[in-house]
Amino acid sequence: MTKIPFKAVAVDMDGTFMNDDLTYDHERFDKVLTKLHEHHIHFIVSSGRPLSRLQRDFADFLDRIDMIADNGAILVRDNNIISTHFFTYSTGMALINYVEEHFPEAHICISGKDRAYLKESYPTDFKRLMRFYYPNYIAVKDFGEIPASERIIKLTLNCPAEYAEELEAGFNEKHTERIHCTTSGFDDIDVMPYGVNKAQGLKYFLRYFHLTPNQLIAFGDGMNDKEMLELAGYSYAMSNGNPEIIKLAKYKAPSNNESGVLKVLEAYLDQK
Repeated sequence: MTKIPFKAVAVDMDGTFMNDDLTYDHERFDKVLTKLHEHHIHFIVSSGRPLSRLQRDFADFLDRIDMIADNGAILVRDNNIISTHFFTYSTGMALINYVEEHFPEAHICISGKDRAYLKESYPTDFKRLMRFYYPNYIAVKDFGEIPASERIIKLTLNCPAEYAEELEAGFNEKHTERIHCTTSGFDDIDVMPYGVNKAQGLKYFLRYFHLTPNQLIAFGDGMNDKEMLELAGYSYAMSNGNPEIIKLAKYKAPSNNESGVLKVLEAYLDQK
């Protein structure tokens, strides 16, 4: 049997591991995960989704996977948080005010450590979508109701993705605690503390496992996967992915709706 060239797997969720109906084949994944573990290969979910959502997505596998949630802000090993990154409360609130002033059409979901916040006045469709990703969100009349004890991890904005560069540059010009904006390409923007991304989270895990980036295989479809794919020795863009990501990656996987991640992994695991 040909030696498998990687020792860690990193997968994005939406548009990559998950089908468009927001599901995946649990039985098939169980078989792949079992084979990966037989070869001492780590499986790392690397997603913009919050931890509470990922814990539901992988409820049957939490003791067999590692997780990078909120685009790198929270790292989880053995279902325990081992690293976190937050805005200071003052910067988080300044950021919220900046978005509301300069991008008033944007709907904002604020991800905290244990819960999320959005406004009661937002459209029902937006609240329904956020309920899926942030099942424990609280609807408030005003974001000033967010308690000072809250740790603000990121902002998710429902607005045109092209606003990301303008928002990042405008806020950073006036504040010493800088931000970084990224997008998955679905008319949304994730606003993170500067330097927080999936690749930084993966570097942490690679050091923990005594591995190098050349021993990492990664799968993604959107611009929030850019740093992760640049890091990985074996980078796969989904065939349904952003054209820029497809150009950046070394290889192309079948689409998310074809279970492309599992197909590629099965091919490596079953090679003779």
